[in-house]
Amino acid sequence: MDIGLLPKLRFARAAEAVAGLDLSAEAKALFAPNAPTSAYLKALIDAELYADAIRLLGIALPRREAVWWGCLAARGALPAEPAPADGAALEAAEAWVFRPTEENRRACFAPAEAMNFETACANAAMAAFWSGGSLAPPDAAVVVPPGDGLTGTAAAAAVLLAAAAVPKEIKARHHASLAQALDIANGGSGKVGG
Repeated sequence: MDIGLLPKLRFARAAEAVAGLDLSAEAKALFAPNAPTSAYLKALIDAELYADAIRLLGIALPRREAVWWGCLAARGALPAEPAPADGAALEAAEAWVFRPTEENRRACFAPAEAMNFETACANAAMAAFWSGGSLAPPDAAVVVPPGDGLTGTAAAAAVLLAAAAVPKEIKARHHASLAQALDIANGGSGKVGG
């Protein structure tokens, strides 16, 4: 898989991108502290360590792009008759991507909570909710900023959950999701393939 130049990645060095990530033993064995993020990503993909590559990209993409990627994956895995709260979570996350306002960010929490934070759509919505602002209630006097890795972790969870929707296709779905993320990281829309 050709990964391109990846100009949208937030971290030039892999060491910055993997800080705090729980990677597999195989992925850790490929890690070189001074390697560029793009080189480490390519090594993970070449070794078919797709789940690790997805986690890395979730963190390395800018927040808005990571949420969009999670939305694309979640939408691709929606059943014909999705649960209303799942559809609402995905729509809220997409609304934040298209218009990243505080109001749209906050609107992502309730539908994700309604799905017990367990689905791809709920995780896409939480990725948007954790993108900035405060985690405290809107009327709270204290500001509680989200951790830097929360958006990427939730976006990657959305992608991984969406891929797991059809277990016999998981490897192909991981591969397709990585192609979407690489397109996004290269400045595209992520709408690649079929």
